[in-house]
Amino acid sequence: MLILKYIISTALAVLMTVVSPTASAFEPTGESFPAEFEMTSWRSDSNSSYMTAQGVVGEGYGKVYLNYAFTSNSPDRMKGNFSGNLRSINNDGVLVAATLQGIWKREGKMVVMYTLDEFSNGDMIYAQGKVDLVEGTLSFIAYPIQ
Repeated sequence: MLILKYIISTALAVLMTVVSPTASAFEPTGESFPAEFEMTSWRSDSNSSYMTAQGVVGEGYGKVYLNYAFTSNSPDRMKGNFSGNLRSINNDGVLVAATLQGIWKREGKMVVMYTLDEFSNGDMIYAQGKVDLVEGTLSFIAYPIQ
């Protein structure tokens, strides 16, 4: 009985080692669109950093204005979470608001962001993006959630 337990636990450990890396990978699929922005301000205090940005985004959003508040709970301040808001207005005068929330990590001069956003028009979007802190650019690939 003890040998059987050992064999089963060893087999499970090997299986978890083989399956775990692929099981934890997340790759979004489906329709997507690019969203490019220019940073318009960046400031920080002892606990947080704040950023604003603007750009033109297709898919009917038009001119888009963003603001973010970044916080970190890690001792090295290399990762954390953020919240923010979005306002957009298109050429037809349609205004859309959104709440922005997600997680971030810094890799050198780049901040990698993963965000889940809810829009006042009913849209929900998952996006992955990078902020270049030196160039002052934000570049996202947005995936509408159906």
